[in-house]
Amino acid sequence: GLAGPLQWLANYLTRTAGDREEDGVSQPVPLVPLSEANEDAMEDRRFRALLRKVGLRPPASEQESFWRIPAALTPRQLRGAATALASSESHRAPRSPAAEGPGPVQSSPSASPDPLPPSAERPRQPGSDSE
Repeated sequence: GLAGPLQWLANYLTRTAGDREEDGVSQPVPLVPLSEANEDAMEDRRFRALLRKVGLRPPASEQESFWRIPAALTPRQLRGAATALASSESHRAPRSPAAEGPGPVQSSPSASPDPLPPSAERPRQPGSDSE
């Protein structure tokens, strides 16, 4: 049920990469869902987990309403994430667990270069930092 929102997210990332290359400037970009399906996806915990894995940030305060594409994500990283999203959607049934990995976006040496920022590759687990 998230095929449309995944395509929307991939397109949004690609457009943002193009804008950053064209303008030569990187600023945080709000991720604004303009359809009901995309709004519903933003409420889905799995979709929000995917947004975090891609490197997007949730609203930082009560003054922000939308998730943001951070300025630190390069056009190359944005395009890599968009490609991973698009390819994960076109390969819904993994051929082999080793090839596809456990999730919809998988960072691997065979994937496009720098698809995710290092901070997005491994989510923090509460209490796992030290004993």
